[in-house]
Amino acid sequence: MKQTLLVIAGEDSGDLHGAELLRELKVRRPDLRIIGVGGPRMSPYLDRKLADVKDLAVVGFIEVIKHLPHLNRLFEQILAAAREEGISGALLIDYPGFNLRLAKALRKQLPAVKLHQYVCPQVWAWKKGRIPDLGRTLDTLYCLFDFEPDLFRGYPVDARFVGHPLVELVKPECDRATFLAEAGLDPARPLVALLPGSRTGEIQHLLPPMAELALRWRQERPEIQWVLPVAPTLDPAFVQAYLGDAPVVLVQGRTYAARAHAAAALVASGTATLETALLGTPFAILYRLNWLTYQVARRIVKVPHFGLANVVAGREVAPELLQGEVNPERLGQELSRLLEPEAAQRIRAELGDVRGHLGEPGAAGRVAEDLFRKL
Repeated sequence: MKQTLLVIAGEDSGDLHGAELLRELKVRRPDLRIIGVGGPRMSPYLDRKLADVKDLAVVGFIEVIKHLPHLNRLFEQILAAAREEGISGALLIDYPGFNLRLAKALRKQLPAVKLHQYVCPQVWAWKKGRIPDLGRTLDTLYCLFDFEPDLFRGYPVDARFVGHPLVELVKPECDRATFLAEAGLDPARPLVALLPGSRTGEIQHLLPPMAELALRWRQERPEIQWVLPVAPTLDPAFVQAYLGDAPVVLVQGRTYAARAHAAAALVASGTATLETALLGTPFAILYRLNWLTYQVARRIVKVPHFGLANVVAGREVAPELLQGEVNPERLGQELSRLLEPEAAQRIRAELGDVRGHLGEPGAAGRVAEDLFRKL
């Protein structure tokens, strides 16, 4: 009997990891029917697409509340599809708020279905109360960081460290000469990459001060060139609207090359900070939310660093700019420091430490092999 797997990714990074995993899974089980939610990378592997990641990509507590009616409708549609298709398993990729709720509903409505989570939610940073829920609801929890499985000792879940898929995924799409030629950039001038995030809320909060800095430096430091790799979940026209007249070149399909060939970068907090660390480019981490969302978050988060690259390293390898610090003056100060040759050399050496905490290449293959045995 042909088996069906439900797969849910809720944001761009989940789409990235999900696509590699589904590719490996299809090699092992070409007859497996896969339904679910994904983005442009996962879509070719979905036999039935229930929604796109952009339908789920909402950041912040307050923003989630605003979108609850839409999210609830989508939630019910996914459950209905799971029942209709008679799924034998579910693979939930990151996106913990939505996916944990979905896992509980699937456990109740379809108790025979095996539930697997790829990417452990950041319970070590906030919402530690989710540990018992995850430990008792899930069958398998695939962890990307080596310290995460210990959090689930004593619970029935099979929590295992599989390594981070970014170790093998993160590499420039093309060489420097090709990238600069494609983007119309001057190889003799320094390049700064802007990574304001993959969700509309991040663009709205982070891109205006970045754009203002680029405008100011057009007069103050005219030698600097600016590039912004547009996330596949975003419309370039939407991004351009927030740039205005800022001298920033937009590129698509070159998210790693844009950073790898830059002298420095300004990066939204999240998976992109790990990617930039792996590429070895000096960068600053930016975090700016709706004021009320931030007030809630600061009372919940219990780690000394909010930047994922710094959390993994266990120290600050990239400066962190939070809320009001994300302004043109402060961005300019940090960027000037990152562009200093001596500082840049020291930072590159420190970024190398991040790589050592992420395991060996082949994470997607290891997860696919384990899922193959459990389906």
